[in-house]
Amino acid sequence: MLFRIAFFLAVFLPIVSHAQSPQKPGLKVTPLNDRVLIHTTYGVYQNAAVPSNGLIIKTADGVVLVDTGWDDDGNLDNSRQLIAWVRDSLRQPIRLCIATHAHADRVGGVRAFREEGIRVVSTPLTARKSEQAGYGAPEAVLPNDTTFTVGGEPIRCYFPGEGHTSDNIVVWLPNQRILHGGCFVKSVAAFGMGYLGDANLKEWGTSVRRVMQRFGTARVVVPGHDAWGDAQALRHTLNLLEKHAAGRR
Repeated sequence: MLFRIAFFLAVFLPIVSHAQSPQKPGLKVTPLNDRVLIHTTYGVYQNAAVPSNGLIIKTADGVVLVDTGWDDDGNLDNSRQLIAWVRDSLRQPIRLCIATHAHADRVGGVRAFREEGIRVVSTPLTARKSEQAGYGAPEAVLPNDTTFTVGGEPIRCYFPGEGHTSDNIVVWLPNQRILHGGCFVKSVAAFGMGYLGDANLKEWGTSVRRVMQRFGTARVVVPGHDAWGDAQALRHTLNLLEKHAAGRR
């Protein structure tokens, strides 16, 4: 009997454990052009490894990142890999990291950046929500609509209204015509709305239309998750919202 129990523990428990903890790929970096790259780290959602996209912006005065790596539960490995990759591959200092809302896939690595003396900035609401969630607060310095320049590269941070969260912002690079939509924008590869625990479904569509009015000329739209593409992602987000609302009637 004891032998059978020991055999079960040795053979079957590792299989169960593996099924409960999917393997996450390491950091991936994909160039969009010679100035902007996408960093992709992975977290676990509904027992599957899910990619999360942020930006690496090269300027004449160092690198600006949009969003940290997807870190949580005290594990900062994704953000540490991201910081190391920038310094080893680009040979430039990281001047700033912009956090687009207070979820783990955007601010989970704040402490890793602080360890390296790198500023993480956000709106005041994101800073408050991030600290309340236990990730550590970014510097609450961003107004709801502001443009600043780092090393000759203008960067616009814009709060379009509530949607995926009450604090979601998008980041627009006018010289590149690249829009980082974060989780506010759904990939054209997405079939559903994803996590809605903090969403404002009544306002999300109106907020997307504001983004379309201002940044509808984007060559590239980078969603928070999955594949990126062009401004069709904004229309696709509206379509998904409409389907979701219809399904609830």
